[in-house]
Amino acid sequence: MTQDPARAAVTQAMTDFIHVSTLVKRVLVLALILTALGGGDLLAATEVRMLIDVSGSMRKNDPENLRVPALRLVNELLPEGARAGVWLFAEKTEVLAPPGDVDKGWKRKTGARLDRIHSRGLLTDIEQAITTAVTGWDAAAGDDERHLVLLTDGLVDVSKDDAADDASRQRILSEQLERLKRLGVKVHAVTLSDNVDMPLMRLLTSETGGWLETARDADALQRVFLHMLEQTAEPTTVPIKGNGFEIDDQVSELTVLAFHAEGGKTALISPSRDRLSAQRHPDGITWRTEPGYDLVTVKDPEAGTWRLKGVEDPDNRVVVVTDLQIESTRLPNTLSAGEQPEIEAWLTDHRRTVTRADLLEVLSARAEIAPLGPQAGETPAGPEGQAPEREIGADSSPAEATEPLDTAPKLPVALELTLDPNSSRFAARLDTQSLGTGSYRLTLVIDGGTFQRQTVKRFKVAGAPIEVDYAEQLPSPDDPVARIKIRITGEADLIKPDSLLGYLLIEAPSGERSVVEIPESARLPLGIKIPVQAPGRYQIKGQLIATTLRDDSIVFRPEPQRLNLDFPAPETQEAAEEAPKPPIQWLALSSYVLGGNLLVGLILGLTWWLLKRSAPTPVVEGETPAPKKGGAKQDKKGKTRKRS
Repeated sequence: MTQDPARAAVTQAMTDFIHVSTLVKRVLVLALILTALGGGDLLAATEVRMLIDVSGSMRKNDPENLRVPALRLVNELLPEGARAGVWLFAEKTEVLAPPGDVDKGWKRKTGARLDRIHSRGLLTDIEQAITTAVTGWDAAAGDDERHLVLLTDGLVDVSKDDAADDASRQRILSEQLERLKRLGVKVHAVTLSDNVDMPLMRLLTSETGGWLETARDADALQRVFLHMLEQTAEPTTVPIKGNGFEIDDQVSELTVLAFHAEGGKTALISPSRDRLSAQRHPDGITWRTEPGYDLVTVKDPEAGTWRLKGVEDPDNRVVVVTDLQIESTRLPNTLSAGEQPEIEAWLTDHRRTVTRADLLEVLSARAEIAPLGPQAGETPAGPEGQAPEREIGADSSPAEATEPLDTAPKLPVALELTLDPNSSRFAARLDTQSLGTGSYRLTLVIDGGTFQRQTVKRFKVAGAPIEVDYAEQLPSPDDPVARIKIRITGEADLIKPDSLLGYLLIEAPSGERSVVEIPESARLPLGIKIPVQAPGRYQIKGQLIATTLRDDSIVFRPEPQRLNLDFPAPETQEAAEEAPKPPIQWLALSSYVLGGNLLVGLILGLTWWLLKRSAPTPVVEGETPAPKKGGAKQDKKGKTRKRS
């Protein structure tokens, strides 16, 4: 049967449309992008200033001078449009790259000067370094973002005289810290040895809203500086899925950061299936191989799917230069458990918020939250610098460590962000209660079908200053004694880990009471196993005293706990008597109760007196009051002074 020519033409046209419909959609979206010239307000400016320790101790802690490739990574990935500056410090501070607008010229000059980083300094004058780096920030930041990144491996060391060191440290914690807060400067610290003044670093970062990260060794510096870059300048990236990533026509330049083991090699496969490597690539591609990573920059990249041949690594990134970028709200680096902050992400074109409704309708946005695990170069979710858990119980023999609490989600948490047409932003609420305490990676992605934009940042969910968790251990063939397991942890941003003391009061089913003393200066986290003699319901309460980073004491009374231990009772009285009994120290109990009550009375009395004489500044349990004179000496007690 002969088909009507007109009908055949229509059928062919429909077939052709189906074949090219995907391409038509891509062209439509890109056309909308090209015409969506914002309409929103210009974004606030971001400035990042970096202080790099070049004291003599770096010869030990960074013998290969891996600070150079770490700073080169930052230099290459800093987004254009930000401002940045770099200083070196030891007994004096010298400028490496003066503050300026980040562009190709600034990056070229800075990159040429990175070889000046050395390890010949005699002292570590952190106070002078901070003073120098904030020069020019004379007024409040307003809407602008100001970040100060401090890399150090030691203590405040300005003189052979300990009194001079203590005085300098005290000025940092009083005058400088107040000035940094007044100017809106967020201090971020990278620590690189066990000799670092960790209480000082914690105070500087926590009270200014910054981020603290420890590089376990110099090899981890590149990753740590990547994290700091994402906390401060927030470069725009595209997602990597299974070592593949999509590049669209709006990208004028891409930079691939690929981490690898020693001797590892990286290759790139372009959409047209060209294989690129460090040894074989066109002149338009810059390929730099550094210890631990490759950095590949491609100008005017081909649109389509690229593939990265090498190790899949959670810290691999594809940073893009494009007028079409993702922006997000500044989530606080530390959140309290139970907070539900709103997270927002939006698209910008030429640094103006995209408001075109026809473009926004084809966009979607999502957030992924994953716990920071012990991957290479990452700080574990637990507080930095804490000692392994110890046990105290009926005897002094070593006991196995209690298993750490696993409060973090097993898998990444995915959130769909909803578009608010009034603000042209995608938003969702972050439920910190469901996450639990710990450190997390937040990845925000805006997907336009033909393009994707991503930004990565980190945040921490902080718990109570002191937390007490209980579990039961029933008799087993390996251990016939039933025990109550208690784990005490402290919030590292608030509590000195070696300042705990106090007691726990245990009431047995028979009504008999016993006391377990927590020895003075017990180090957190602390595991306790209390042997019990009979089944039934046990009640536990107690009182704990600890010292804050400001050298102020707090009294913490955990919620009373009831545990019902169900196990067969000992067959004979003799068997019951063989079970070890917890130490009973009524004199210690009386001392702690009396001491705790006296301390509470003194705090309340002092508060009443202050309220009577001046404007009130309420002290809430767990907050960090103003520094107390003379506290610096205690923080440095027992530490080896760093002499370069």
